[in-house]
Amino acid sequence: MSSVSPIQIPSRLPLLLTHEGVLLPGSTMRTSVDSARNLQLVRSRLLKGTSLQSTILGVIPNTPDPASDAQDLPPLHRIGTAALAVQVVGSNWPKPHYTLLITGLCRFQIVQVLKEKPYPIAEVEQLDRLEEFPNTCKMREELGELSEQFYKYAVQLVEMLDMSVPAVAKLRRLLDSLPREALPDILTSIIRTSNKEKLQILDAVSLEERFKMTIPLLVRQIEGLKLLQKTRKPKQDDDKRVIAIRPIRRITHISGTLEDEDEDEDNDDIVMLEKKIRTSSMPEQAHKVCVKEIKRPPGH
Repeated sequence: MSSVSPIQIPSRLPLLLTHEGVLLPGSTMRTSVDSARNLQLVRSRLLKGTSLQSTILGVIPNTPDPASDAQDLPPLHRIGTAALAVQVVGSNWPKPHYTLLITGLCRFQIVQVLKEKPYPIAEVEQLDRLEEFPNTCKMREELGELSEQFYKYAVQLVEMLDMSVPAVAKLRRLLDSLPREALPDILTSIIRTSNKEKLQILDAVSLEERFKMTIPLLVRQIEGLKLLQKTRKPKQDDDKRVIAIRPIRRITHISGTLEDEDEDEDNDDIVMLEKKIRTSSMPEQAHKVCVKEIKRPPGH
């Protein structure tokens, strides 16, 4: 089993309060900063800091920052993600704000808030120490089975996607190159999940619990893709049938030959084609062209 290089975060972290998304270890997200304490954190810590340590933040999810620093801090979510600020972009329009690009490093737990102004700083305890699996043989065996099951579903999901897309091909390679214990967080941040589900994964401090919680999310995504593929197939077949029928009617209809006998049959064909076109999902402009085309008198 692969291992992760030990990550050691500072015992005190400035806290960035967020409520729009959930940052998981190993994932990257953009977040907008426009509230009083968060703005102070960016200006005082990120823009003026000169060391690598000054770019490490404690990202607290599900906790809105009060609009004014005169307001008390709300109750803070217990578990957060230590993150590296990779990029800071500022703007004064329509009001002063920053956009941060942050990458999650590991989980931490707030021990106590040391100060609230000008931005909150807390004493924290690092929770993720993934450099090795638990030492007991039983736990290693159980996690090994969960890890294999998770990996199987992850590979199945990725291989259902378009492998010609560079990002998908890269993700497939990551499944083999990254440590298995890092994959639940990364896959949860990529697949379609709600913020509530991401929050549950963040709060799952136990690696075993993370594997167990993430596998159903992968299975759900796989089943959703299977259903999507089934619903798309009939539409593609219908489009092919409409395309095949149109030229046949125009080519085989010879003006003046059995015209009276074929008129009713042609009308039935037109009705059928119009019905297919109405139920298809083609753009409005294409729909108009098709209707105009099938109503055009033969030979015109």
